[in-house]
Amino acid sequence: MSKISNYSEIGKLNTVIIHEPGPEMENMTPETAEEVLYDDILTLDLALKEHRQLSGVLNKVADNVLEFSGLLTDVLKDERVKLDVLQDVCGLYGHNELVDDLMSLPADVLSRQFFEGTLLDKNTLERYLSPSRHAIPPLPNAFFTRDAVMCVYDKAVIGSMAHRVRLTEALLLKAMFNNHEKLSGQGFHFDGTKRKSEEVTIEGGDLLVIRDDLLVIGFSERTSARAIDRIVTTMSQDMEKLDVVVVDLPKIRATIHLDMIFTMLDTDTVMNFAPLITGAGKCKAFHMHCSKGKITKIDEYSGLPKALRQFGLDLNYVSCGGDNAFAQEREQWTSGANFFTFAPGHIIGYKHNHNTMEALNQAGFEIIDAKDIIAGNVMPQAGKKAAVAMDGSELSRGGGGCRCMTMPIHREAVNW
Repeated sequence: MSKISNYSEIGKLNTVIIHEPGPEMENMTPETAEEVLYDDILTLDLALKEHRQLSGVLNKVADNVLEFSGLLTDVLKDERVKLDVLQDVCGLYGHNELVDDLMSLPADVLSRQFFEGTLLDKNTLERYLSPSRHAIPPLPNAFFTRDAVMCVYDKAVIGSMAHRVRLTEALLLKAMFNNHEKLSGQGFHFDGTKRKSEEVTIEGGDLLVIRDDLLVIGFSERTSARAIDRIVTTMSQDMEKLDVVVVDLPKIRATIHLDMIFTMLDTDTVMNFAPLITGAGKCKAFHMHCSKGKITKIDEYSGLPKALRQFGLDLNYVSCGGDNAFAQEREQWTSGANFFTFAPGHIIGYKHNHNTMEALNQAGFEIIDAKDIIAGNVMPQAGKKAAVAMDGSELSRGGGGCRCMTMPIHREAVNW
């Protein structure tokens, strides 16, 4: 049993959920890629080789690396859960007639089919003329496990997804967190599958847990102001004090989530996309003072660094792309700021962002190739900063990095 305990972005990682990309990644064409939120089609073989470097490193540094599809298979063995999930998913896409046939599938086959999609039977003129191949679409974004669920403190937040094509992921993860013996929590802070308004959206890339009394949330293309209000009032109901810093992001593709421009690396160090965090065009930040389920005050700051200094966080800002403005733009686009921290000062990110890796090296991080860790040749040393560099040229074309692909369930406490 993995008790939910996630009180920082950087604590020593004990338990994490990932998902290895599968055939769902090839169940799209250039014509249909946009409807599943891709700019281009990806090659599965290349993506798999890269993703296995991530899972290989995580299996060396964490106690429990859980697979989304495996957890889903486990809960689908319960016929009641299986029926509930199928009714929810089939109902979402208006294909309730599929429930009986899908109920007959074994749990492992059904789990795979959820990811790969269910083809549309072209047995009517309307369906024959439909441009969609699927009655229930595939889930090529599911390897970004962070988006549809977030573990915050001792509970989960089920994402309220901005795009319909990702709602299935949230429904599947909700079933897992409700029913799997390895995911022991105290219910949900917020269940985005029950939203009553399209204006209430929140995704995991926008929610950063800094400390047990401090969150940083991105107001982005994918996370709405109304959802942030809802989350912070709910989470602070039993708290005398909860501080939330909201970053007002440009509502564009390059900055779909806050973690595409800002990630915590250590107690004193962060990775940032300088033009929007520390530069002249930095995003505004708002400090929401919350207590006992109420927002008591909101203060505005010229940027995130100034807001964080109010909490004693006078941080070192390493720049994605280094000091070169051209490299900053290119490497931010290829997820150069999206690092996952698996222990204080121990991080993993994409090696193809050469200028970013060089900036980390200059900031005192030893650069270690992921393949050397997997082979057992070297391990990051306690008390020494280390950046693990993995291949990710294909994965990054899906629009995310290592933080996007990891959903931490349990971390050890951090000594601030």
